[in-house]
This record gives sequence, C-alpha cells and structure tokens, in this order.
Amino acid sequence: MRQFPRHFALLVAIQVALVLGLLGVRQLTLRTGQSVLLRVEPIDPVDFFRGEYIVLSYSVSEVQSSWLVGPPLQKGETVYMALARSGRFVERAEVSRTPPTDAFAFLKGTVTSADKTHCRVAYGIESWFVPRGKGPELEREGRRNDRQLIAEVRVDSQGHAVLKAVTVEAKRPTSTR
Repeated sequence: MRQFPRHFALLVAIQVALVLGLLGVRQLTLRTGQSVLLRVEPIDPVDFFRGEYIVLSYSVSEVQSSWLVGPPLQKGETVYMALARSGRFVERAEVSRTPPTDAFAFLKGTVTSADKTHCRVAYGIESWFVPRGKGPELEREGRRNDRQLIAEVRVDSQGHAVLKAVTVEAKRPTSTR
C-alpha cells in the first residue's frame, strides 16, 4: 500500500523534469547563444489556436544542390549552414551535411522540400507570434521599399537557433564604390 504514493510522486517528478528540461534548452540558448541578425521576408497567416503570427523567410533557407558535394539533399535530411558576417548581418557562407568546425556561427536545419536543383531548409525560427492585429501591420512595414524586417536570432554551439526579436528598421543606403 505504501508503494503507490512513492510511484505517483516519482511519476509526477519525471513529468515536471521533462517539461522544465524542454523549456530550459531554449532558455539556455537565449542566454548563452551568439546573437546574429538576419534579413527577413514576412508572410501573414493566422493560427486559430495560437493567434496571429508572421512566417519569416530567410535567404539562408534556400539551398542550391550545386553548393553541396555529393548527392542532392532529400526531404527530412539534416544540414548545417555556416554563417559569414556581412556588415551588421550574417549571410550564408557554406552548407554541409556535417557541422562546420571553422565558422564563427552556424545553423542546424532540416530540409523541408527538395528537388534535383534546390531545396528549402527550416531552422525552427520561421514563426513569430505577434499581438492581435499587429501581423498585417508588421507585414506592411516590412514590405515597404524604405523599411526592412530584422530578426535577432540566438545560435548555440550546436547550431540550434532561437528567435529573440523581430524589428522594423529603415533601410540603410548601400555604399557604392
């Protein structure tokens, strides 16, 4: 008879530890990960269960098969995108099937669609939830010629990314040489 309370307490403790562990991984990346800025293109859907959000598309999400040695990527395959600094932002530097050893930062992603010439990669930073009514406004601002959406992303040493913030800024003129 005494075993039941102990087993129940153990079961509850395991469930609590699991939930805290899942939340802790993302919080650890937010606290200790390297901050990088990515330019984004918004799309404005609504999720009836979770509210308004914008779908973010990044240049690092498009991968050409010719950039990779070996057979074309397949849907579901894991890839690593090494990042290179480009002013305040980061851009794609190199894509591989193994984690890069010499990149200052890299993203670990999963191929979501692929054909023989190119594929699309998701990094888990493609959705940003916004207050009700703000999605269309943010999308409009991001599509203006004189404005741009900026995503601040934290990336840990294994390539896991967490979206920290999405802001709208005036586009800075590019220097001509």
